[in-house]
Amino acid sequence: MSSVPKVEARSVSKSFGAVKILDEVSLTLEPGQIMGLIGPSGAGKSTFLRCVNHLEVIDGGYLAVDGELVGYKIAGDSLHVLPNKVASRQRSRIGMVFQHFNLFRHMTALDNVMFAPKLVRGVSKTEARSRALDLLERMGLPDKAGSYPAELSGGQQQRVAIARALAMDPTLLLLDEPTSALDPEIAAEVVDVIKDLASEGRSMLVASHDLRLVQDISDKVVFMVGGRIVEEGPADEVLGQPKHERTRQFLTTLGRGHA
Repeated sequence: MSSVPKVEARSVSKSFGAVKILDEVSLTLEPGQIMGLIGPSGAGKSTFLRCVNHLEVIDGGYLAVDGELVGYKIAGDSLHVLPNKVASRQRSRIGMVFQHFNLFRHMTALDNVMFAPKLVRGVSKTEARSRALDLLERMGLPDKAGSYPAELSGGQQQRVAIARALAMDPTLLLLDEPTSALDPEIAAEVVDVIKDLASEGRSMLVASHDLRLVQDISDKVVFMVGGRIVEEGPADEVLGQPKHERTRQFLTTLGRGHA
């Protein structure tokens, strides 16, 4: 296994106007590791994922995937954003699953999954179609290839979104609140898919309020508040025996009381 971290963040900062969303965030995700990001709304979890994927540009610090900066370079003490074409090529190895699916509404499920491999990697239509059909079957949606997002349930849309992320064969998968927009019964379908992916040894960063999901799949858990990391460690320790009082308070509010 590679000794280079899958994700390495050092003193990462990000502000929107006068509001600091990420405040000196440092963490390391090892290859094959699954890290759960937990914390109250506004903690910075989703923003951090978007920075990893360069959907947001960091203001300061260092953030690398597989030892390579994504979307920017450092020259002296300054960050310089790379051209979008370069960033898109780098981003192609990172799969992103969004809270609200973000499927193209005018495309069928099949076309959504085929789109990026054809556009970014120049994969032939035949190859992209074959791969997309395989992924939709794996997601339990072989009969939904010709359906548009509006014709699919929330759980089905999220599974299409996961298939779309996997179509690029990413080395890193980012999941941003993958079940929060779903009712509990439908969310359970998506959780089963994520557990299956986790069993393959994929490197994953998962931001979620679903502590059952986080506990079931995570090797490590990071608890964030106000853009800062308050506590991190093995999942069983952080969720079962948290050391920080703020972590205990948060878990208690979600119905997970601890001594």
